[in-house]
Amino acid sequence: MKIKHFIRKNFSTVNPYSGVNAIKGDLLKNKAIVVEECNEFLGVISTEDIIFNQKTLVIDCLKKTELIDSEECIKQALLKMEATNKNVLPVSEKGVFKGLIFKDELYKYISEYNHELENSLKIKTKELEKEIASKDLILSIIAHDLKAPFNAILGFTNLLITKMRSFDLEKSEELILGMNAQAKNTFNLLEDLLNWARNEMGQIGYNPIICDISTICEDVIAQMKDLFETKKIVIKTFHPANAIIYADKNMVAAILRNLISNAIKFTKIGGKIEVFSVFKNDKLEITVLDNGIGLNENDKNNLFHIDFNKTRLGTENEKGTGFGLVMCKKFIDKHGENIWIEDTDNKGSCFKFTLPIYKENDKNFYLESSSINQ
Repeated sequence: MKIKHFIRKNFSTVNPYSGVNAIKGDLLKNKAIVVEECNEFLGVISTEDIIFNQKTLVIDCLKKTELIDSEECIKQALLKMEATNKNVLPVSEKGVFKGLIFKDELYKYISEYNHELENSLKIKTKELEKEIASKDLILSIIAHDLKAPFNAILGFTNLLITKMRSFDLEKSEELILGMNAQAKNTFNLLEDLLNWARNEMGQIGYNPIICDISTICEDVIAQMKDLFETKKIVIKTFHPANAIIYADKNMVAAILRNLISNAIKFTKIGGKIEVFSVFKNDKLEITVLDNGIGLNENDKNNLFHIDFNKTRLGTENEKGTGFGLVMCKKFIDKHGENIWIEDTDNKGSCFKFTLPIYKENDKNFYLESSSINQ
C-alpha cells in the first residue's frame, strides 16, 4: 500500500519566527505543525522537537527533514522513520509538499489489516475444511451407500438369470419389484449427490418464475406414487385457489420431493402425510406433516448442517444420503426465505418453509415471467 492514501492534508502551519510557547497547545493537539514562510515549505516541527530542544523560536527547534515521495510504500516510510527517529514525515508529490504521514497511523493500519487478514484466513480455512469434509462425505457415500444398492440389483438379476425358468410368475414379479425399488432408491441417492455437487460448483442457477404451488405439488406426488402406495400411505393436500408464487420452479419441486420423500421414508405402513399451504405475513407458508416416527431434539437442531449428516434408516430400511435437507436449506436461502421444523403434539414430523407470493401489481414480476402456466 502506498503512503499517498494516508497523507493528512488538514494540518496547522506556523511562521518560523513564532514563539515556541505560543504553539505548544496547537502542537500537543495535532502532534505536528508545518513550518512555512511565504507559502514555502521549510519543515515540520513535532512535540519531540520541542521536548529535546528548549528554544525560544520555532526556527531554532527546526531540523532539516527530507520530503518522502507519495508513491513510496508503507514499509519504506516506516524504515525511514525508524532510521531518522521521526514519528512524522512530510510527503511530496512530484517534488511539491502535500501533507504529513504519522507513524502511529501507519502502524494502526497495519495492525487492522493484519487482523482482517487473520480473520479472513480463518474464514477461508473453515470454508476449505468444510469443502474437504463435503468431498470426503461424497466419496464415502459413493463407496458405501451407492455400492450397496447395486449389489442388491446384481443379486436380483443373477437370481433371475440362473433360476428364472424354475421361478413361478409371482416369485419373478417379487424379484423385479425388488430391483425396481433398489433402482429408484439408487437414482434418488445419485440425484441428491449430483444436485449437491452442481450447487457447490455454482452450476445451479436461480431462475424464478410465476407458478402455482398446487400444480408443482401434484406433479411431485404423482412422481412418488409408487413409493407411498407400496407402504399404503395416504397423502392429503390442500392449497388456496390463488396460491401463486414467484419462485424457481425446479428448486421448489426439489424441496417438496425431498420433504415428502423423507415423510414417506419415516412413516410406517398405513400412515398419513399432509401437504398444505396458507398465506401468512405476505408469504406462502408450506407444510409437510406426517405421523411417522419423528425426530429427537438433537437431530432437529442439526438437520440442515452438512457436517452433521446423520442418516437414519426408514421404517422399511430405506436409505438416504443426508444431503436432501441441506439442499432444501440452500434452495430456500436462494429465495431469501426460511425453512424449519416444528414440534408436533403426537409422533411425527412437521416441516415448514416459506416462499414469496406473486403480486399482480408488481410489474417486475410480470416482466420476468411470460405465463402463469409455466
